[in-house]
Amino acid sequence: MMDSTSIEEKKDMLSLKIVLVGCSSVGKSALINQYINNKFLENQILTIGCDKFSKVEKIKNLDIKINLWDTAGQERFRSLSPMFLKGSNIVILVYDITNQFSFDELQKYWINVVKQNTQDIILGIAANKSDLYEEEKVDEEKGRKFAQENNGFFYSTSAKNYIVTQQLFINLAENYIEKYYKNEKNKSKLSFYKIKNNNNPKQQKKRCC
Repeated sequence: MMDSTSIEEKKDMLSLKIVLVGCSSVGKSALINQYINNKFLENQILTIGCDKFSKVEKIKNLDIKINLWDTAGQERFRSLSPMFLKGSNIVILVYDITNQFSFDELQKYWINVVKQNTQDIILGIAANKSDLYEEEKVDEEKGRKFAQENNGFFYSTSAKNYIVTQQLFINLAENYIEKYYKNEKNKSKLSFYKIKNNNNPKQQKKRCC
């Protein structure tokens, strides 16, 4: 697992864990790379196990450390999903609009894994690769209905578009803060991240898992 972080010295801040799950090659890594680095990689390397990336945002006047967990979609890594989902605040189910199987798997497998291994989360459904609308195999209304049935938020996304990708993560974080932070009795559900002195912030990498 790699932790890519660039953080200035700040006070304690809220920390949110956002986990992306879904089949292989639906664009989970590409969405994260666009959000973190403002770049689209045409040939993304398949994720092995899980990668972790972090970014600090100011959301609703709060300093938030966004922790993004990029999970592998290959079947041989599915047994690890419960471990990665543990303690998550936000889960994003990603499918490829040009791949019917990727959407079917959300309904048959991934949504059940999420429900069985999380609680008190905000759920997002990302219909990714929207730029390939001419090759669409999954009608947008099906994705919206799936999100509605599972009390989730639907987003039509493209990893080629930074603004759309940023809105995906920021909007879900806003919804989480709105639901839990503003309710005093639910503040215990949020975690805080203590930032140590780092006068020369630079990219850090941590290997684990």
